[in-house]
Amino acid sequence: MNKKCELYMPVAGEVIPLEEANHYLKDDVLGGTGVCIIPDGDIFFSPVSGEVVLVSENLNAVAISTEESLTILIHAGLDTAKLGGRGFATYVKVGDMVTVGDKILYMDRDFVELSAKITTPIIITTPEKIKDLTINYKATGAFVKFVEISL
Repeated sequence: MNKKCELYMPVAGEVIPLEEANHYLKDDVLGGTGVCIIPDGDIFFSPVSGEVVLVSENLNAVAISTEESLTILIHAGLDTAKLGGRGFATYVKVGDMVTVGDKILYMDRDFVELSAKITTPIIITTPEKIKDLTINYKATGAFVKFVEISL
């Protein structure tokens, strides 16, 4: 029996390949499999249901582990750690259970864009569990299914 996991857009915006972020980062390449979103909003919602397993000290990243043992990392912006948490807030803590659509993170896009990029990687940090990955690059609205994962 094939198991599937679906990811929903955590914020409205434009979906782009992860490689575009890696091109920007050059030497500091992102690991895992995933996509990036250029967000149109400031509030990010959980793309999956599961347990919060990471909230970064800079408040710019949240990771969620699903019941299928996939770990999904939402990293708001590129090169945003240098902001030391300024421009970010989280609505969750490690150990919280979330469902699709729960608020997880806030990014003040206007403030962040002054010093970093708002392009937001959504990374599956457990790519060895994936058999197939389908990405809908045409998705633009929050809460729209945009990734289907076969395990």
